[in-house]
Amino acid sequence: MLRENSGVISRKSLLAIGFTADEIAGFVLHGDLRRLHRGVYADGRNRLTDAARLQAALVAVGGDAWLAGSTAAAVWGLQAMSLAPIEVCVVASSTPRHRGLLVRRVSTTPPRSEIRIRRGLRLSSVARMVTEVARDAGTDELDALIEAAVRRGLLNFTELEATLRRHHREPGIGKLKRALAGYRPMPKRNSGLEESFDRWLLTHPEIPEPERNVKFAGVWELDCYWPEHGLVLELDGRPYHIVVRDIERDRRKDAWLQRYGLRVLRVTDLRWRADRDGVRSDLMALLALGARDPRGRK
Repeated sequence: MLRENSGVISRKSLLAIGFTADEIAGFVLHGDLRRLHRGVYADGRNRLTDAARLQAALVAVGGDAWLAGSTAAAVWGLQAMSLAPIEVCVVASSTPRHRGLLVRRVSTTPPRSEIRIRRGLRLSSVARMVTEVARDAGTDELDALIEAAVRRGLLNFTELEATLRRHHREPGIGKLKRALAGYRPMPKRNSGLEESFDRWLLTHPEIPEPERNVKFAGVWELDCYWPEHGLVLELDGRPYHIVVRDIERDRRKDAWLQRYGLRVLRVTDLRWRADRDGVRSDLMALLALGARDPRGRK
């Protein structure tokens, strides 16, 4: 069992396989077991590896804990390994203190896509990990981490965009978006106005990432969509949206979306050129309104 778990075992497991409390104490006294954390031991006869220390941290915290932040970055091979402290995350309202561990608690279970297994260790996906590191990292550290992830082909941008949407309210996300600006591929868009808006959005990390050019309920294509806020942004460029047929179509679309409880903000290319501050103000107000009104979320 020790071999299968990087040389690490819990007191609970030792008791379960038949050892008594006195026997466990004797193993520790004679050096057969080495105590790493409260109720967590390593094989005392072999050299203590980084993998054993990391596994011991997970066993100590329990509850399907995973390695996070800079520790996860090191396991992914993107930073030098530092074991002081080991950063662990777990879904819990409270946890005991463990020397040498930085335990971060979250209230909800992450999506399966955000937790991976690498070298037998549960850890944050690369996309989730960069959001965790961004909380405390300086600009240079964050830039170096992103460059390393991109060079090694570990940063999946489709996954990253979804992760950014889920974590857009967390500390450091604005800093992360600025650091990512030179790496994130621009989505293929239907017009120059949409491309201009996308470039502008990169400079405004306070605005959460929308879904782009998505089919809503299989009927209408939406230029930008914030499902958690119940908001749709339509970018109306010329030569479209100026003849009666196009205008009527837009009105039918707006009415249809409103039936689903969605708010619609339309921005023309003329307003985009003349009043971007006003567009930002309207967009931020409607996003905030949707966040306060759960009925606007579909």
